[in-house]
Amino acid sequence: MSVRSVRQAMSAMGLGGAGNLSVMRDVLGFWRGTPPPDPSTGSPVQVTLGEAFTALERKHVHLNLIEVGFDAASVTLAEADERVDYAVHRIRRIYADASLGLGRVQYFWIDVPAADGYEDLGSESEADDLSDDWGVPNDGVDMFLVANISDDFVGISPVPGDCSKGGKSDGLVGGEVGRAAEAFSRTAAHELGHFLDLSHNHGDDCPTATSARENLMAQTRCAVSVRSSVLLTSGQGSTVRGRCQTRAGQ
Repeated sequence: MSVRSVRQAMSAMGLGGAGNLSVMRDVLGFWRGTPPPDPSTGSPVQVTLGEAFTALERKHVHLNLIEVGFDAASVTLAEADERVDYAVHRIRRIYADASLGLGRVQYFWIDVPAADGYEDLGSESEADDLSDDWGVPNDGVDMFLVANISDDFVGISPVPGDCSKGGKSDGLVGGEVGRAAEAFSRTAAHELGHFLDLSHNHGDDCPTATSARENLMAQTRCAVSVRSSVLLTSGQGSTVRGRCQTRAGQ
């Protein structure tokens, strides 16, 4: 079935296609209900409903964005919301080039009083504990976004993530919202790649080839640019499309 209407898209996302739903928020995944600004120009990114429709016709993945302790972030809530919306846009565009769609995007919040210290991750084991202690009982990938990371990692994910909820590897930390929008969004897309069974494309040393440094799975320290180093090979595309977390196209 081809997705050609907002009603069909919402139905494919499991939203029912009726009620008080927003095209920008519920179909395109922008919490603010408007396209986020491009950090390089300040102008709103260009988006179309056709992107969302095509994503649902392909293999696609649903995403749960769990915001942890944003009330203690180093940026205002408005700035944090803009950065998360931009990350959604970037994830959609990056994985579209690998023929993997981004489907339903839902938002969940854990404020500082409830976060029990997880708003500031001080170790990789603490990041793992966060995804063990919290989760969303649906068919979306749980991506935790936190106010701060005090350790020397910028995000972390199992490789690959679990096919079902309730295990030790059923969620990922997509990054720290206080980082600049381009870096934050690339990290979120990179960690999602890990969850979908993509490893780093290099060892301890950074790759020498520019094409390898332009790949999404190059670590941040090796990337040519956090804006441009987001490419995926055809083999990487086949891997992510074959993962158990993906859903068949409509």
